[in-house]
Amino acid sequence: MWYAIQTITGNEEEAAEGIKKMVDAESYEDCFLLKREAVWRIQGICRVHVERLFPGYVFISTQHPKEVYQQLKRVSSYTKVLGKEGEEFYPVSKEEEEFLKDLLNGDEDYTVRLSPAEVDEQRNIIACKGPLQKYLDRVVKKRIRLRYVIIRVHLFGRDREILMGLRLNGD
Repeated sequence: MWYAIQTITGNEEEAAEGIKKMVDAESYEDCFLLKREAVWRIQGICRVHVERLFPGYVFISTQHPKEVYQQLKRVSSYTKVLGKEGEEFYPVSKEEEEFLKDLLNGDEDYTVRLSPAEVDEQRNIIACKGPLQKYLDRVVKKRIRLRYVIIRVHLFGRDREILMGLRLNGD
């Protein structure tokens, strides 16, 4: 199961490294950041870069949450474990984990890749593959020229807007 750990935005890599050093490797499967590919247009040229999907969050996959929680108390670079109550913390819900895994599409680097898309003359998406394919009905904003759309989903107890990158034919 996945668990979300909230940390200071900008210190996610440091927090993940601290967790990997301070938490017994036998008590968890993986500690990772979720990332996304995004496009910057510089002088009319599209350049792909990778950025954090959820700034301020580190994720850990474990079957031993009580043990991991006790060890996380020693890691100074995290602020709180989401869902913490007493001496336990709760997992990302099964539906949320499945949604996130669906976006990742098996990517080993935990990166949501650009979605290949086709648009018409009015800049409406008429065909799409990749992570966005199943979530076109959740698009709340689109900026085709800037190569992204924003979808709204319910995650971690509230509605969130997630930026998803696009790759158009000819890019």
